[in-house]
Amino acid sequence: MYTESEINLITLCSIEGLTYKNRFELLNGLESSEPDFVKCEKILIKTLTGGVYNKVKDSFYSSVFREKVLKELENDGVECVTYFSQNYPEPLKNIPCPPITLFCKGNTKLLSERAFAAVGSRRTQPEVLKALKTISEELSRHFTVVSGIADGADTAVLEGAIESGKVISVLANGFDHVYPSVNAPLLKRLVKKGLVITEYTSKTKPEKFNFPVRNRIIAGLSEGVLIASAAEKSGALITAHYALEYDRRVFAIPYSINVKSGAGCNALIKEGATLCRNTLDILDDFGMEFKPSEKVTLSKEESELLSLIRETGAAFVPDLAVKTGKKPYEIIPVLSKLEIKGFIVRLGGNRYSAV
Repeated sequence: MYTESEINLITLCSIEGLTYKNRFELLNGLESSEPDFVKCEKILIKTLTGGVYNKVKDSFYSSVFREKVLKELENDGVECVTYFSQNYPEPLKNIPCPPITLFCKGNTKLLSERAFAAVGSRRTQPEVLKALKTISEELSRHFTVVSGIADGADTAVLEGAIESGKVISVLANGFDHVYPSVNAPLLKRLVKKGLVITEYTSKTKPEKFNFPVRNRIIAGLSEGVLIASAAEKSGALITAHYALEYDRRVFAIPYSINVKSGAGCNALIKEGATLCRNTLDILDDFGMEFKPSEKVTLSKEESELLSLIRETGAAFVPDLAVKTGKKPYEIIPVLSKLEIKGFIVRLGGNRYSAV
């Protein structure tokens, strides 16, 4: 059951037409759990117009609307953690305009643990994806690992940490949408084994302007952020700049000259970010000892498929199915196991490469 203060914040965040800054203003900078519509009327009408403002006010005080919101969340299996909840993550409270309500699916206990974020570009080199997956797996022995859910680097981060269960994915949309759609199976696994959170209501689409706003949560949750890949203009750099603003530790993987997907990382290192070659570079900075993992073994089926991928270089699932004489749906589970174990990476869509 939620307290009245929590219900107020959940209701306010469920009303369409408000930005996160509008909500922050209505709550007097989160000094109160009840919106001050009188004080904020003139300010909000300038941005919302009078009609929208009145609709927001009427919805907030409507018992029917409040009950509907809570019932829909319950039916969707969504748990809410508000700014006034006991398990709201303390690091987020210290950033400007923190998310007022986190809509959650999965293990919300992870919000109370030490966290470290790792993000990067969709276009990340295969060898970096392999290293990133290893780093993520090793970090999950010390932190809860935080990332987005984009294809490429974010996916490698999540895949690396997911078996530990210590992983959080922060969405830039509501739970009714999966973006990118190719990560629908991964999203289901994250809900089951880790935690998926968003500040957006279920029906919110993955609009372009949501992603920079979402990135402040990734940085805010974490004690440090690793930028695995980033072009000169990249969403990963936005996360890095939030981290710097919040006085978090920033790490970046170094790249050779003329590698476009690493230009942003090299720029961060030049500006003072810590160069990261492996997990030890991060753990040493936190005064932590490295914990070795157990040796990974492969089944006969996994070994045969891995050999085929290595021979091919970069292989599509339909091509692998033809060469193995199996149906695509029969080899996808094997590919997933190889990906989890760190022997292959998904380059995008249905294409895989050995690493």
